Amino acid sequence: MAQIRCWMCAQSSVVDLLPPDVKSSTIVTDPVAPQDRPFVASRLEESGRNGVATLDLPPGKSIAISVLTGSSQGLERGLTMPLVTIGRLRGGADFEIDDPMISRLHCAVEVTNDAVYLRDLRSTNGTYVAEKRVLATQIDDATEFRIGASTLRVSIRSH
Repeated sequence: MAQIRCWMCAQSSVVDLLPPDVKSSTIVTDPVAPQDRPFVASRLEESGRNGVATLDLPPGKSIAISVLTGSSQGLERGLTMPLVTIGRLRGGADFEIDDPMISRLHCAVEVTNDAVYLRDLRSTNGTYVAEKRVLATQIDDATEFRIGASTLRVSIRSH
């Protein structure tokens, strides 16, 4: 058992570190655990039976994020993980952009089953799609969004 703290919401949880499937590397904490096994963790593969969406890159497709405007214009990153954080240069994000108006961890692009989501990570200056501030929204191929003074585009291509 170990206590972990969520990097996004700062909520603490106690999880069982012994995975039921040693072949998998992802653990999902169960906030409403049965009384006989409090604070247990389950694998994503098991949680799919309960109707929980799993983070997974879609087979036969590639997803890329590119910077269209701003000081990092031309920078592009292909998604190799189903969850990629975007933030300010030297801020610790997976995809870092040279823009002082962007928070250290500003937003995230998350692939869940066959859907792609853009989520604001409680940034100071917000995440905008079609000039409307969003907290979380599903996005499609060629969706453009703005963070700070930079405009980015998500491209979803079939192989």
